[in-house]
Amino acid sequence: MWVDEFNEVPSPWIVLERDRDNWLKDHAPFLDTYDWMFFGRPLTPGIREVRAIWRFGAGHRFESFELTITSACDPGYLAEKLTTAIHHARLKGWREEDAQPLHQWLVEGVSTRPLNDSVRGNKRSGFVLMEFIRFPTRDGDVMVSLNAVETDRALDGSPLADDGGAIPPAP
Repeated sequence: MWVDEFNEVPSPWIVLERDRDNWLKDHAPFLDTYDWMFFGRPLTPGIREVRAIWRFGAGHRFESFELTITSACDPGYLAEKLTTAIHHARLKGWREEDAQPLHQWLVEGVSTRPLNDSVRGNKRSGFVLMEFIRFPTRDGDVMVSLNAVETDRALDGSPLADDGGAIPPAP
């Protein structure tokens, strides 16, 4: 059900301000897919862009959360910000103890290859599947992106146990 507190028109629709209230009343309850976007105004030197996108599907079901940062390459800082975002997204099955292994994996992803190379990787923690991408920008910075979706499958496609762990193979 559409939540009345939202008074913004979600992406990809663009509605004139004078038509916004009528559009929300007439169309918002019936949306199939939509995105909520956030474009941050970076205040930290070296950060060029911060963008977050929450994607929703039929029945207002959460589909994914993506955070993208364009900045100077500071592996510890970037890993910390991406980890914090996933932690605060409160995705199904996320646990406090998932943060440190994710942070370490992201530090390695940001820093293990030369900056001119692109990096891509997948990681699952409990019921959260993450895809990380790092690639160079034309001006010598990097763009990092972490996309998170809720899943009930391991990376190999097998089903997960109720605690988010892999189901051991049958003897």
